[in-house]
Amino acid sequence: MRRILVLAVTALLALSLSVGASAQTRTVSGTVLDSQQQPLVGAAVLVSGTTNGDVTGLDGAFTLHVPSGDVTLEVSCLGYSTKTIAVPATQAKISVILEEDNMMLEETVVVGYGVQKKVNLTGAVTAVDAKELADRTSHNLTNMLQGSVPGLNITTSAGNPGSAGSLNIRGVTSINEADPLVLIDGVEGDLSRVNPDDVANISVIKDASAAAIYGARAAYGVILVTTKSGSDKGGKATVRYSGRFGWEEPTVSTDFETRGYWSVYTVDKFWATDAGKHYTGYTEHDMAELLARVNDVTENPARPWVVEEVRNGRKQWIYYCNTDWYHELYNDQHPELTTARPVSSNFTLTSTRNIICAPRSMPG
Repeated sequence: MRRILVLAVTALLALSLSVGASAQTRTVSGTVLDSQQQPLVGAAVLVSGTTNGDVTGLDGAFTLHVPSGDVTLEVSCLGYSTKTIAVPATQAKISVILEEDNMMLEETVVVGYGVQKKVNLTGAVTAVDAKELADRTSHNLTNMLQGSVPGLNITTSAGNPGSAGSLNIRGVTSINEADPLVLIDGVEGDLSRVNPDDVANISVIKDASAAAIYGARAAYGVILVTTKSGSDKGGKATVRYSGRFGWEEPTVSTDFETRGYWSVYTVDKFWATDAGKHYTGYTEHDMAELLARVNDVTENPARPWVVEEVRNGRKQWIYYCNTDWYHELYNDQHPELTTARPVSSNFTLTSTRNIICAPRSMPG
């Protein structure tokens, strides 16, 4: 009889403890949806401050055993903004809608393993800011980049006004066009037409993996140019002036052959080798006349450079000149003036004027 009494008391105590334990927790269930009311798979639902949680299934549903009383749930999913939900003790079922995290691609890119800067996503990147360009003397942005970016090759093949160097990143890798893609504030453009005073920073992506973001045109690299934008100066207007004056000249010698005799002799010599006849049509008498004037820098009245003769039944002018045609058309040096007058308040306005003061331009 005593044993039966002990067993009965033990059973009552176990039952009371079980009822007390079940009274300490409760069940909360619900669904996680996106802004289009579609279920989200793989969304994490956690009790705030704990590791107690669940992951939504194909239908976006979850079930949690939470402490009795009010609780706070944290709901998160890759590509969506994390949301915090307060669940009162009287509520057992909830529905959560997550909003897409629309991050600007110019700032960050969502990848499977985290978030990165867009310009850093493809690896080999060099950045140049406006401070690095401020002390460079060239009036052309393309030439300003020369020597400032490793692996960026800039070749200048012409010196005529408005011409700019050609761009190449890490050498020629194809027989086709190998120019890098230039994007100015996200729009394809010409780097030489950008006002250097308007540039905030430049990023140069060097490897072909840039095509993963920018497409096939980026196989030879990408140059990203970000221009300056308006900034709040507290209502105070700021006026600045910068000016640059200098001289430009060719980097190659312009001391070309100007003597008529040697010019005619060289042309006819090479032409006759292939065609079997002279190109210029000068006779032996003409060559003797050119040789007599070979050292005349200016025209000698006794040996005029233009002679009128009758040939083939008509009058003709025969030229025996030693004219320096290059310097007749071009100057070796010409001045260059660049001015900038930025005015800024709650916005920034930049005006730049490039003036070429030379009466003659350099050749193409």
